[in-house]
Amino acid sequence: MSYTVLLVDDDDVNHDIAKTMLGEEHEYFSAFNGDDALTLFDERKYDAVLLDVVMPGMNGYEVCKAIRSRPNHSDTPILFISSKDCIEDKLEGFKAGGDDYITKPFDADELSFRIERLVKYSSEIDTLKVSCETAEEVTMTAITSCSELGQCLEFIEKSYQCNTLSDLSKAILETCSNLDLNASVQIGLLGEFRDFCNFGVINPLESELLKKGRESKTVINIEKRSFFNSCYCSLLVKNMPIEDEEKYGRFNDILALIVRGADARLRSLQTNIQAIQAKNKGLRELSQVASKDLEDIEQVFKNYSHSCQELVERLIFDVEDSILEFGLTSAQEQQLRDTLDGAKDDLKQVQEHSEDMSATFNDFFIKLDKLID
Repeated sequence: MSYTVLLVDDDDVNHDIAKTMLGEEHEYFSAFNGDDALTLFDERKYDAVLLDVVMPGMNGYEVCKAIRSRPNHSDTPILFISSKDCIEDKLEGFKAGGDDYITKPFDADELSFRIERLVKYSSEIDTLKVSCETAEEVTMTAITSCSELGQCLEFIEKSYQCNTLSDLSKAILETCSNLDLNASVQIGLLGEFRDFCNFGVINPLESELLKKGRESKTVINIEKRSFFNSCYCSLLVKNMPIEDEEKYGRFNDILALIVRGADARLRSLQTNIQAIQAKNKGLRELSQVASKDLEDIEQVFKNYSHSCQELVERLIFDVEDSILEFGLTSAQEQQLRDTLDGAKDDLKQVQEHSEDMSATFNDFFIKLDKLID
């Protein structure tokens, strides 16, 4: 495998030795001091840097530190080459940022092995960095997606507790606000629709577009504006994240689910309202029939009471005419008259009680009609 190598040494002979050991298949760049090394380093990317420790001006450790502080290619593998073999010198090399340290004298195989190992190690590090960055992006996307999906699930849960158009529209717009979206929504029941928004007011054109979108029952995307539509709900979002294709796709899916959830809740509410209306209609019809029957019963009872009254009065009249023929004493006559008057009073009380009952029934039906309405 061919490498691009930067040789940094103040001795020409050491440059020639390194090139001879590594072979002619590699591309070499030579620097004889620290300043030249940094200039060459800034001009391009190298697979490895062979760096002498003892040099005039900047020593190898200082050059290494300068390379590691560079904005570009600062992770290039660096191999120190030195005649110093004590542990302190090697530790100083690693402290400066070096990747390996080889002491003179060395043979060609060892030098080639050290270079190949550094290049392979650097390549693996680059691969790991890319993998880590990819994993981090995937993780962040997953976390973000979970958060966004959580907003959708939270809305679905809230929607079951919404019993009015105002409550449901508030839940929809709060979810959009939590996603940093400017939204308007048009929802309705039984053919009556209302407009709501989480910013300013809805102008007539937007209201008409929401209506047309709802009738189309499809998703309509126009640059940053998107319409999400169903039979009972139409949602307009004005600031869709079109600059982020992945986020844009997620939002399309999430908002479509929100509209479908709202539509399902509205259908349920409409079914309940229609059932209540049907029940009330039946109660109203029953109330009307019962009220009519009560009027008929009341009239029959009035006629009956009137007949009873006439009968009692005629009986009293007949008895008065016949008292002389009975041969009763005055006390007996008075007792008979008192008995007839008592029966007349009792009949009158029965009539008054029936009138009270009729009034009670009338009050009941009035209250029932109000309750149904």
